Amino acid sequence: MSLKQGHWAHGLAAGRYSFVYADLQMVDQSMTPDRLWRRLLTLMQRHCGDQRVTETVTALVEQDQLDAFDLDELFHEVDDNGHHVVFLLDEFERVTANTNFGPDFYYGLRSLMISHRVALVTSSRLELIELCHNDAVKSSPFFNIFANISLRMFSRVEFEQMVDRALAGTTVAFTEPEMESVVRLAGLHPYFLQVACHMLYESYGRGLSPLGRQDFLAEGFRAEGIPHIIDYWDNSGDYEKIVLTAAALLERSAECSEGISLRDLQQVFSRSEQWVERLVKRGLLMSADGRYRLFSSIAGPWILSQLTSELSEEQSYHEWLTQHQAAVDRVTGKHGGQLREMLPKIGARYRELIITWASDPQSVVAMLGLLKNVLSLVN
Repeated sequence: MSLKQGHWAHGLAAGRYSFVYADLQMVDQSMTPDRLWRRLLTLMQRHCGDQRVTETVTALVEQDQLDAFDLDELFHEVDDNGHHVVFLLDEFERVTANTNFGPDFYYGLRSLMISHRVALVTSSRLELIELCHNDAVKSSPFFNIFANISLRMFSRVEFEQMVDRALAGTTVAFTEPEMESVVRLAGLHPYFLQVACHMLYESYGRGLSPLGRQDFLAEGFRAEGIPHIIDYWDNSGDYEKIVLTAAALLERSAECSEGISLRDLQQVFSRSEQWVERLVKRGLLMSADGRYRLFSSIAGPWILSQLTSELSEEQSYHEWLTQHQAAVDRVTGKHGGQLREMLPKIGARYRELIITWASDPQSVVAMLGLLKNVLSLVN
């Protein structure tokens, strides 16, 4: 279906709507509101079907400075010409986390959206209000005009429909064992499923044997998937990381073909329940019949490899301990002694997370026992 047909199919008059997509991954700490607006207006030039609006945008981009009045005048002209502009801003958290974008930027953007035919669709890994760089930005009424829509995971039926449609018209047909391998690697996460299916399809194109296809799928998915898992981890809070680590430890310590119960998680981290639901919503935990598992078979091994990687020399650990003695001392008594025995075996970047976890008095005993057991298996 063409873009023009898509407009009509959704009740949008062709030529009256400009959809302006911008990937904001390029936004770094040097980006300013002026530079961002110039980028958006440049993209708008390319996609606007109204010649008069395009000419105005071109003149505006060539100015030495842009201010709120310039933008207001531009979008007045958009209104007068019966035009609509929809900005599609991917990875908008790169803006909300940037200290160059203060409350004035959001007040101005909100005013444009309310007063003119301007719409804004953003995507981010978490809700925008959680990603603001300070309270002044967080309290801006800008965020009150949004409706949050969480993209849910596929069902198994939807996954199979995606594969059937993608392979229609080709000579390739994935086998049932291959479909199961894809789900083990990618869960039912739409993005990761597409990555895994791409790898599997590529293996057919290379003429590999069934075993060769499985190996190619596993190796290719790991190379492509781990950077995204790292990104999900970096965008998780401490308690979410603790639940993910607990799930990885539980999956490593016993056979979990039927998954992990909420009670299992609560025994090793008593505050698990609310964070489990958040992780299910984010697609990092899969839920079925009241039991949970990490969404991908590569997630748990990656978490454990990071937990025990970069082992410090004894002197380096003592240097770390000198700087974090107060945090270690919060875990007192015999539990503190057990914790201090294990900390040198844990990667330096993860020690503070383990200390935070051990500060939960209701589950510290079970947590330390689980951690000790798994460390003995992997070291």
